[in-house]
Amino acid sequence: METTSMSSNFDLNCYMPIPAVALQYRNIAVPEIPAAVTDTRIPSRESADQPRRPNEIVLTEQELMERIRKETSDAVRAVEERMRRETETRVNEERARMQTAVSAFEAQKDLYFAKVEAEVVQLSLAIAAKIIHREAQVDPMLLTALVKVALERMREGSSVTLKVSPSQAKVFSTVFAKRDGVSGPEVIADPDLSESDCILESELGIADIGLNAQLKEVEQGFFDLLALRPASR
Repeated sequence: METTSMSSNFDLNCYMPIPAVALQYRNIAVPEIPAAVTDTRIPSRESADQPRRPNEIVLTEQELMERIRKETSDAVRAVEERMRRETETRVNEERARMQTAVSAFEAQKDLYFAKVEAEVVQLSLAIAAKIIHREAQVDPMLLTALVKVALERMREGSSVTLKVSPSQAKVFSTVFAKRDGVSGPEVIADPDLSESDCILESELGIADIGLNAQLKEVEQGFFDLLALRPASR
């Protein structure tokens, strides 16, 4: 039959050829698994009973927990001891710093009060000098009273010379004029002296009995007392 002849003449070349590489076996490399991982065998009793190596230490669960607790406790104590030492060091440093500050304050306080005391003395004497000088201008006899007191302390018969300022020479000459046959001191006007100055010369020596000299003596007395006071602690 004609149909049979057509089927027998079917040509396979009418299909597209398939590449040979697609049909080849591809050997994909697989990573090698270590024997220690692949070996899942459970150790036998004989292997467990084998003697251990000298450096090998095997702990039970209870021993392991006890060791963990001990090491944790030791670590906590070490931290607490270190913190205690650091705190004690800081406290000692702060205490020393405070003691230094207090000592410096005490020194500055003593120096301040010593300076203030001297200034108070000088201020008091300056005020007294102004008051006395004003009184001497109002009452010229104030200075002559000091001279009289000095003359009374001197022995009789001694030669006395009184030096005063030219403005005060007449006043002193009038006050110490010869009375009842007793001669007074010789009054000499000295242009180098102020109205409050008065110098008394005799065989016994020279004495400055003016107001300024008396105030200086008082000032020196104050400073001598300040020098004798107990030291501040």
